[in-house]
Amino acid sequence: MQLKNVIDSPCGLRYVLDQLELQSGYARRWMLDQHMMTHASDIQAAYAELKHFDHLLDNIDNTRLNTLRFKLQALKDIRTTIGNLAHHATLDDIELFEVKHLAILSTDVARLMSEQGMAEVIPIPDLGPVISILDPDGMKIATFYVYDSYCAELRELRAQMRQHPNQQDDLLLQASELEEDVRNDLSRRLHPWATAIEQAQVALARIDVDLARAQQMRQMGLCFPTLSDDATCHYHGMFNPQVKDALASRGRQFQPVDIAFGLQPTLITGANMGGKTVVLKTLTLCQLLFQFGMGIPAAKAQMTIKDDVYFCIGDEQSVERGLSSFAAEMKSIDQVIQASRTDRRILALIDEPARTTNPTEGAALVTALLQLMLDRPVSLVMTTHYDIEPGHARCLRVKGFEDGQMDYSLVEVQHGQVPHEALNIAQSLGIDPEWLALARNLLSH
Repeated sequence: MQLKNVIDSPCGLRYVLDQLELQSGYARRWMLDQHMMTHASDIQAAYAELKHFDHLLDNIDNTRLNTLRFKLQALKDIRTTIGNLAHHATLDDIELFEVKHLAILSTDVARLMSEQGMAEVIPIPDLGPVISILDPDGMKIATFYVYDSYCAELRELRAQMRQHPNQQDDLLLQASELEEDVRNDLSRRLHPWATAIEQAQVALARIDVDLARAQQMRQMGLCFPTLSDDATCHYHGMFNPQVKDALASRGRQFQPVDIAFGLQPTLITGANMGGKTVVLKTLTLCQLLFQFGMGIPAAKAQMTIKDDVYFCIGDEQSVERGLSSFAAEMKSIDQVIQASRTDRRILALIDEPARTTNPTEGAALVTALLQLMLDRPVSLVMTTHYDIEPGHARCLRVKGFEDGQMDYSLVEVQHGQVPHEALNIAQSLGIDPEWLALARNLLSH
């Protein structure tokens, strides 16, 4: 699964990615093409690399940092040109310029990285020989022209063209043929460097992405996760960056959440507006960020690796497929059930399943799903508004409405009973008192 395939997950991943201060469009495209890591060695290597860039931000002065960022802004996507070169095509002047420009850029960035002791973190191939081929006069200018230095005969023809303007047409044709010969020769000489040129482009993109990720960790208060020794995930002070920023814009604060879960199904209950959906969104976001090597929105995080992440958020009505909300939701949950019968490691986050059907059947579906997942290698975290018998599932409840305020912290309970706080919350919102009084009267009877 590539990052671009999950960027629009309703967990808020796009928001986090859009906050990255990337310097080049190619770096973003490269990042979105990356596949979700599922091996511990790959994830550990990714975070070790990111820690080097975090350390770099501690030690580099603003002038050098801004110079590095400015250089990375010049990174362009020349994959088509590199592909043509690899397939022995003759490059035109624009393509030769692109190669020369990248070679000079990678050399400049390599020097800056070396000055900061970062040369071995992301090695950049030495493209000095490429520069020598495309810059015969040693001007170190990122432009390209079929220079006179390439061919003595071409130099003489151009001199004649300046001396005999009345013979331009004939001389111009001869010069064009010689220039094409030069391009053929340059392309032939550059062909062995195609792989190194591609590696240099990718290295510059990695530097751009890692630098932006390290900076974002500081700006958002993200943490480096540790890899769990077992199947249990632990989060301390977990928060959702998008919700946190939205609240801050209104002068309010996000209340971080502590949560731990493993292979035992976990059921979260709580009143409406209790933040249950935000918890599931944030858990989904954290898992994806973890397996794409990014900072985690928490004070501390100990995490496990999954092969698949399923996030079922309820109202998934599909007009195109002719499915109602309930039908689309059942299809999504069925995918989780089918995947649970394989040997893949699965994280399933399901928000209030069967909310759109009648309470009797809805509660039965939720209870049956918990029972079904008990002995399977699935980390299931599910919210519900039904009063159910959780069986052997672990139960958490949003602490709830206390002293006129909502406390979003999670507490462990021994049953799956949903607290009845809707009327108190409605009252705190200033809802019509006559309506609420009638509702309270009905409840009392």
